[in-house]
Amino acid sequence: MINFFRKIRQDLLLKGKTGKPAWPAGRYLKYAIGEIFLVVIGILIALSINTWNEERKERNKEINYLKNLKVDLQNEILNSEEFTAYHFRKVQACSKLINGDEPKNIKEVQVYTDTYETVFGWKDFVPNNNTFKELLSSGNLSLIKNDSIKNGLLELEKNYASIAGSEYHMRREYEEYLYDPHVKNISVIEFFDTTTPTTGLLIRLKAEDIPESKHNKLITDLKWQHNDQTFTNGLKLALMNNVGLSRKHNNQIEYINDLIHLIDTEIKK
Repeated sequence: MINFFRKIRQDLLLKGKTGKPAWPAGRYLKYAIGEIFLVVIGILIALSINTWNEERKERNKEINYLKNLKVDLQNEILNSEEFTAYHFRKVQACSKLINGDEPKNIKEVQVYTDTYETVFGWKDFVPNNNTFKELLSSGNLSLIKNDSIKNGLLELEKNYASIAGSEYHMRREYEEYLYDPHVKNISVIEFFDTTTPTTGLLIRLKAEDIPESKHNKLITDLKWQHNDQTFTNGLKLALMNNVGLSRKHNNQIEYINDLIHLIDTEIKK
């Protein structure tokens, strides 16, 4: 490009179209100034093209991250919906045990056992935030230019931390008031076949599969558990904690939907 302008400049000078100098050196001075001008213009154009290329590359990276963030957030909605229902099932099971009657026969023992096992089951919440973690670890969070999206992601991480804190608190109470009294004082996992386990599975037994010789012991154990104050208090705490976690996951769904809308708008720009 510089050579193109230089050729035009030389032609103009040769044809005298740039003006006639009062002294011979004037023509060379004008030529030198023109050369400097062309070099400067060329440098500015090159810098401009280079800057445009770099901005385009950064924008492409940003779009790619935004698309991956959107996928993570869409998966997180499904995750949050699952955990909302998961914790609500525990709430219902806790309420049933707290307000129900003690079991009086082996069939009622089976129902009671199924119910408290719903309460006892434990599943840690693992957020779908791999892309955000990559942005942080790679130092590329600055690629996300939209502050609303960036702040929204940071706020979402706070929500995840809050859920983890609630789980930790609930786990401690589960161990002290539910798991420990249960294991120390009554027969456990009697409704699983431990004699012929298959690979990775335990066969679930029904009331009619339990030998009659064990019936009285199981009924007596669960009557004790049902009337034990520590266990009842543990159920009440579990109910409250699971209500709180169910609400946190449910509220998070609306928040994530708003964040996805922001990302969609940014991608379309």
